[in-house]
Amino acid sequence: MGIHGDFDHELKIDSDTQQFRLVKGEGGAVMYNIRNIIPNYRDPLLFTQSDWTGGHGSFERKAPDVYFEGQSIDTTQKGRVFLGPLITTVQEDDDTDLDAAPQGFVWFTATSEWLCWTTGNIYRYDVGSSGKWTVASTTVSGVTHMAEFKGIMYAARGSSTTYSYSADGDTWTATDLTDDKAERFLVTPNPAGTADNLWKFKKTNELSRTTDGRTAAAGGVAWESPTFVGDTSHNITNIFLQNNKLMVGREDNLFHVDSNGGVHPFRDDLKINQSTNNYKYVTEWQTSVYHSEARGMAEITAYNSYDVMGPLFGIDDIGKVGDVVGLAGDKDWLYVAIDEGTNTIIYKCLEILNAQGKLQWQYCPWVFAGTNAVATIAVAQHSTTDFRLWFGYGNATAYVILSENPLGDSLARYAASGFLRGSYDYGTDPNWDKMWQSAVIEQHRVNSGAITAASAGETVQIKYRDDTDTSATESIAVYNTSGVVETNFTSALNNKRIQFEIHLASNTNTATPVVTFFQAKGVEKPTTIRIHDATYAIDDSPSESAETLRDLLRTGRTSTSLIRFANLNFEETTSGTAGTDYVNCVMEPGFPMEVEIVHLDGRGAEQAIQVSLREVSFS
Repeated sequence: MGIHGDFDHELKIDSDTQQFRLVKGEGGAVMYNIRNIIPNYRDPLLFTQSDWTGGHGSFERKAPDVYFEGQSIDTTQKGRVFLGPLITTVQEDDDTDLDAAPQGFVWFTATSEWLCWTTGNIYRYDVGSSGKWTVASTTVSGVTHMAEFKGIMYAARGSSTTYSYSADGDTWTATDLTDDKAERFLVTPNPAGTADNLWKFKKTNELSRTTDGRTAAAGGVAWESPTFVGDTSHNITNIFLQNNKLMVGREDNLFHVDSNGGVHPFRDDLKINQSTNNYKYVTEWQTSVYHSEARGMAEITAYNSYDVMGPLFGIDDIGKVGDVVGLAGDKDWLYVAIDEGTNTIIYKCLEILNAQGKLQWQYCPWVFAGTNAVATIAVAQHSTTDFRLWFGYGNATAYVILSENPLGDSLARYAASGFLRGSYDYGTDPNWDKMWQSAVIEQHRVNSGAITAASAGETVQIKYRDDTDTSATESIAVYNTSGVVETNFTSALNNKRIQFEIHLASNTNTATPVVTFFQAKGVEKPTTIRIHDATYAIDDSPSESAETLRDLLRTGRTSTSLIRFANLNFEETTSGTAGTDYVNCVMEPGFPMEVEIVHLDGRGAEQAIQVSLREVSFS
């Protein structure tokens, strides 16, 4: 018997409150049970990653090889994350910056020199083995592009200034040919394919060619009458070859100029997507052409297919937008510089065939230029073993060493620090509480192309961001122990979601820590479901007749209001406070159910009603 007399439970269904007596079984035990339904959950709760080649851009962990973002890291080798390349700054030979920001680089084959230009001057690299920039003897300002043709370097100076040329990169001469203005040059075969021509364009829409662009006295040949590409409402931005076809990029279209001088538009859609960035940057990589387009970039394959792509395209919302400020490629990688507002990052990019047999781009945030403005990038081979990616770096220049396998290359050099920010882990259910307490990390040290003993200079540190954090907090202090090590966090982390950061550091540019395995460990606290299974007795009193109870409980099944349930044996009441005096419930499907209870202790059979009530939280 309950403390409220003969009754055990109280239910309030809509506005009707009724008390119920539980049927007693053999031995006097009431026929009442509470079931806990425990949903599937991760036991134990693990965040494990041993491959990062999928690249950045994943907000929530959905694939095993992707991450949120990074800085100065290399994730292009399967099963490894290590420091990105060292940035080496190169200034003028007086140890000051150049006169302005670099606008472009070009290799001068005739003199075996690397040249760059700003808005004020042309510079020569490594004159007298200085390892620095030397300004050309002739001042050539306003350069917009440079190209080599038949051993002569040509410097375009815009549509209002006569272009110049040089045989040595130091002394420059302005042409005296009639058509003497140029925005950019391109060397490509003539329509018959019998000899190379020098092509140029000038604003707004004039394209022309010659076999020699020097002065008339030096052998210059007059430029042919121009081909007009598009109308004069927008400018040509670039000319390039695509699958041996002469292509003319404009702010509002892309045209093919055929061998008969015919002009064919390819991208009329750009008429409503006009931008000075359209085709501003162009590079060729592995038979395809890559170009800037508005704020992003795109690909044109050798089969004339077109696709939008790029490090910030098709990724999750990780808070990144930006503009392409440089494109370059070597035989292995495509490099894309993106100004993301405050900082500029150069991404190392590769298209691979993923495990599902589909083509997938991988973007690694490889070089962190920070707030140093970048307006151009270019690849140069200075010797058979010296490959570099050059880029503008504020008003100076900088480069990183290119290596097919940095971890096995004694010439590779590494940044002083970098980090990888993992994707968020929400557990099985975003609303469940999680508690993380430790991490297992496997790492080793590489120095000068070989795995070496651990050193205090090459370290790993783990940080985290959880829930609404906007900055990272340390969870494992800096350490350098090689091998597999499990370390407890400085304190247990309780949250709904979390992402971990792997911070790498080195005090020697020939060495880097290499992380090959990361696993955070925790527990998940799933929300369980409580169900009250009760069998209520039916007496002969009018208030507890079978019909009365059945009708009331059937009302509970169809009611759109929650049922209040109170256990009178624990001094609960439906007129009290939710959560302490009663719980809200709904009737489970298939209930109430009228049953006959047969007793084995000599008592006669009796009629009863079974209910199954699911607790719900509602406010």
